[in-house]
Amino acid sequence: MKLIAGPASTEIAYKMASIMNENLIKIDHKLFPDSENYIRVPEKVEGEDVVIIQGTHPPQDRHLIQIFLMVDTLLDLGARSVKLVAPYLAYTRQDKRFLDGEAISFKIFLKILHKLKVEKIYTVNIHCPWIIPESPIPIVDVRGEIPLARYLQLNKLNNPVVVSVGKKGVEMAKMVAEALGVRYTAAQSERDRLTGKVRVELDGLPGSEAIIVDDMISTGGTMIELIKILKSRGFKKIYATCIHGLLIGDSAERIFNAGAEKIIASDTIPNRYAEYSVAEILVKALKNNND
Repeated sequence: MKLIAGPASTEIAYKMASIMNENLIKIDHKLFPDSENYIRVPEKVEGEDVVIIQGTHPPQDRHLIQIFLMVDTLLDLGARSVKLVAPYLAYTRQDKRFLDGEAISFKIFLKILHKLKVEKIYTVNIHCPWIIPESPIPIVDVRGEIPLARYLQLNKLNNPVVVSVGKKGVEMAKMVAEALGVRYTAAQSERDRLTGKVRVELDGLPGSEAIIVDDMISTGGTMIELIKILKSRGFKKIYATCIHGLLIGDSAERIFNAGAEKIIASDTIPNRYAEYSVAEILVKALKNNND
C-alpha cells in the first residue's frame, strides 16, 4: 500500500503514516498565476494499491479538483487501485432536491469519483449517512465521537450534561455521554431554507456544565442559539465541540461572545481549535477494510 498526502491534508496524512509505519508520498503541488492546479506524483506507483489522503474542506472546489487530478494521474501511471480518505466530505448537505430545479451536488460528486474509478471512500461522520447505501462507491463512515470523548476525559469536568441537536444528534450525544458516564439530551433545530435563520428548542436537564456536540460547526448559528439557551438556564461552563471545525468567518468569535468556555474540534480540517485526532480511527478502518 502507498499512502499519498494530498495538498489539503498533509498534517493528518503524516499522523496516519506514522501510526501505520508506512512511507508517505507527498504530492508536488503549486498554483499557476491564474490559480489553476499543478499536480505531480514524485514517486513510482506502478502496480501499487494507493490511498489518497485529501479532505474537501474550504476551498472545497480547489480540493475536489486536486482529487480528480490525483486519481486520474495515479491510475494513468499504473496504480493498481486508488482509494480516497477524505476526513471531511464536502457538498453532503445537498443530498436531495429540497426545492424544484436544485442540483443534487453530493450525488454528482460521487458519480464523478465513480467514473474516475475510485475504489472506496473513507470519511469521518458523514453529514448524510442515509445516502451511503445509494452511493456508486462503497463509503466507510468512521465515527469520531469516541476520540472526542477520550479527549474530554482529560479535561476536569464536573458532571456535565451532553447536549446535541436533531435526530442524528441524539446518537452523537448518547455515544459521548455513555463514554463519559454522564447524562445527555438533544435539542431540536429548524433552519429556514430560504433565509438560513435557525430556531432552536431544548427540553433541558439541570446542571452547571454542558458539552454541546455536533458533527460540524460551520457558521455557528445553531451552536450560538443553543449556548444562549443554556446560559439562560444557569449553565456556567459550556464547551462547544464538534468533529468538523469549518468555523467560517467570525463564527469562533461569535461562539465565544455567546458564552462558550472552549471550542474543541478534531483534525479532519486544519484549524486552530483542532485538539484531538481521528488519525487512529481512520487507520483502523483502512486496515479492517483493506481487501
